[in-house]
Amino acid sequence: MKALKIFVMALLMIFIAQGKTFAEMPEISAGETYFDIFRGAYVLKGDVHVAVNNHGFQATVTADEAIVNVSKQKCWADGNVNFTHGDINFSCQHAYLEWQPRTAKVIGDVKFKNKNSVAIDSDTAIFNWQDKIVDFYGKVTLDGKEYQHVRYNVVKDKILARDKTFKAPKVTIPSAD
Repeated sequence: MKALKIFVMALLMIFIAQGKTFAEMPEISAGETYFDIFRGAYVLKGDVHVAVNNHGFQATVTADEAIVNVSKQKCWADGNVNFTHGDINFSCQHAYLEWQPRTAKVIGDVKFKNKNSVAIDSDTAIFNWQDKIVDFYGKVTLDGKEYQHVRYNVVKDKILARDKTFKAPKVTIPSAD
């Protein structure tokens, strides 16, 4: 149960300010939860679902599976990863979160939507949750136009850069083993 809370907190820190505590216990469910002693990590499989209410901030995180290594402060989520908060929906196929550099790398069919303003699709993205800035890379689609890079401030709901040509970093997710 503690691993699930850490998984939720890591994903939520992508979209909310650090330091906030949960007002209510998150609703957490997964088909299978166990500790893999060889990896030193908690493994969550099958319909991972977390619903959070933090002083009125309500969000839902889902994934097919996740691995949370508490000692290394890292989380891997795979398959239909989805985060929903109010008008914001963010989804991808694979996500990798690291607590110390405060970053999240996402790969595969990345979709970010704010129902009131912007929709961005890309191959990959890197989110720095301290600065609240997302860099989208690869084939990036925004307002029906294609770019190689788009930079977006989540808090200010503002596009910071649109680059038609850009030498993007290779975004990879390391193995959880």
